[in-house]
Amino acid sequence: MNHNIPTVKTVHVLLPNLDERQFAIFRMAFKMHNTTNYQLIREGDGIAPELVLVDGDAGDGQEQWRSAKQKFANARVVYFATKPPSFTAPYLAKPIKFDSLFANLRNLLQGNGMWVAGMAEPAATANPVRHTAAGNEDKHRNDVPDAGHEHQRQESVSIRSFSTDATLLGLVRRLAAENTDTAIMVDGKPVLVIFPAMEKILLAADPERIEELCLQPALTLETKAVPANSGLHEKAKIKTMAFIWQLAIWTAQGRLIEPVTPDSVLKLKSWPNMTRMAFLPDAMRLSAFLIKTPVSLSMLYKLLSVDMKDILNFIAATYATGYLQVEQPAFEPKKQQREIETVLSRAAPKVETATATPAASDDEPAKQPRGVLQRLMSRLRGK
Repeated sequence: MNHNIPTVKTVHVLLPNLDERQFAIFRMAFKMHNTTNYQLIREGDGIAPELVLVDGDAGDGQEQWRSAKQKFANARVVYFATKPPSFTAPYLAKPIKFDSLFANLRNLLQGNGMWVAGMAEPAATANPVRHTAAGNEDKHRNDVPDAGHEHQRQESVSIRSFSTDATLLGLVRRLAAENTDTAIMVDGKPVLVIFPAMEKILLAADPERIEELCLQPALTLETKAVPANSGLHEKAKIKTMAFIWQLAIWTAQGRLIEPVTPDSVLKLKSWPNMTRMAFLPDAMRLSAFLIKTPVSLSMLYKLLSVDMKDILNFIAATYATGYLQVEQPAFEPKKQQREIETVLSRAAPKVETATATPAASDDEPAKQPRGVLQRLMSRLRGK
């Protein structure tokens, strides 16, 4: 027997009445966790769950919990809601926090995390101090009202789309995929030369002029074939991929590149070589997220505390360079039917207040060093 091979425990998790958005959040979290294999199942799979999370915020959440409690007698049936139940039950608070989710799930599976009815004073029920293991993530956080216990502020952002038709970016991408060395000209003057076989670009104008051309919406561009004996090949130094990446950023200007829509499912095919590309804020965090998890733009905006302009510039750059895989929704509207402007919303960042850090009690375990997953998710969420 090989004792060097670790055994990973599998826990089947059932989410009987959670909507697809919440289901996707748990699926993404479970994919990034490897200490325990949390596997999402559905009721028709014929697999007995070890853990059942019932959405207490649903219209009949309490009845659903009681029904699940009877139906899955051998499972740990958890009341998952923004506010604790009025009855005694295992309780997991919304919204979930990636840095404490798996510790809470482990405690719940071990029989902890019970919410005892009547344990809080009536005046404090809107923001209870939970002394159970599942609610003991960071006691100082209870000094700040949780998002689930009040109408949390929302921040909204408007998204405008753009087409690469009649743009320098669109023409460069098309010519880079062909086999002919070509010069691009504006007003009869060359601005750059593309050498597809070499995957190189020769600039005949200042970068400032190139950026200026990217900002022009309806650009009249001319092309001219470059002879093989022109002697220009040796002067071309710029990598085509890096050049297109930069053009995409200059052209996007915080807009969404077509054909991507807010509902398109996005995933990186491979990790971009950031050392050779123009700088983009939070590009590493976005790459780390999208390399693992297919997600829509609207969901990405809600999950990561990243400025929408930086997200859209990153999408444009990775799509234009071929790094981004885009899966359109099944019922995608036709181009002429799409909204010119889309508004997305997410919970606004909390205003942190200075509070004293409570001393660790005897029944509170010492804070362990954060694992790789916790550190990664903290970086992804901007903490």
